[in-house]
Amino acid sequence: MQHSRFSILLFALLFTVTSCKTSEDARTVAAEMTATADDLRDYYAALTEVTDQHAKLERLQKALLGVPLDEQDLAQIKTAHDELQKRCDMAESLSGLAEAYSGLARSEASAKVSQSAANLGSTLSTIQTLPGSSYAPEVLQHAGELLTKLAQTHDEKRMTEYVGPAITALSEMYSQEKPVYESINRTYIELAQSLALELIQRNQVDVDSLVVPALKPFGLTSRNPEEMLSPGLQDYAREQIQERGQAEVTAHAAASAGMEKALKELSQTVHELASRGQLSKTGPTAHHSSVEHWTTMVPVN
Repeated sequence: MQHSRFSILLFALLFTVTSCKTSEDARTVAAEMTATADDLRDYYAALTEVTDQHAKLERLQKALLGVPLDEQDLAQIKTAHDELQKRCDMAESLSGLAEAYSGLARSEASAKVSQSAANLGSTLSTIQTLPGSSYAPEVLQHAGELLTKLAQTHDEKRMTEYVGPAITALSEMYSQEKPVYESINRTYIELAQSLALELIQRNQVDVDSLVVPALKPFGLTSRNPEEMLSPGLQDYAREQIQERGQAEVTAHAAASAGMEKALKELSQTVHELASRGQLSKTGPTAHHSSVEHWTTMVPVN
């Protein structure tokens, strides 16, 4: 079975800390798990915010253009929001588990790992299929249920059988759902662009920011005349909407690909420690800057 490949993961981490090399490898796994979990939490939090903004754009489109609200679409956006929030909570729980691993030398580490594993198991168990995805998370839910039960009985030796597979299942879920994540973000950007272009056409956009580079060095500010914007400024505003929209889509694609790669690498690292008892190399885990770059582009309420 798949989980047999990982059956000594926590055993290696929890019961062989007397070995300097094992302790070092455990800290390496903990550091990689922390970095990956933190970025995954931020990624899902930003994508959750995207669904919030999308719902607002649907209502703005009705107010601006008279397009009827599709209650089915709004319900699907709400479901996507709730499921993404569950994934965000799951990543937070994974981060907590990684923190527990990093304190293996402390006397309370065993109990903290059990509690953290229970928290992770609980959040994994709640995850349902994301709208638009064909991925069925039964494997993830099953691993979560077992983690929760075993953590409650403090049977850490048996719990080792399911932590590794849970991380692997999470990585597989992300890879299978990744096209849906990209669709959610792209649909939001395309709707925002279309409404922004319509507002420019109606002369309802303040373009002062476009002329700031010319006036700021001299301490001046712009003043818009009452009449329509000049064709040149309108074109400039349209270009910026198109360019920044494409930049956001490109940044999200890079973040999505980087996150997928990080999850696969974490799964491989966990497997290596479980199967070999040590890692072939150690060192600090690089921060996934592509995720940070994209999340800074997502507007926050």
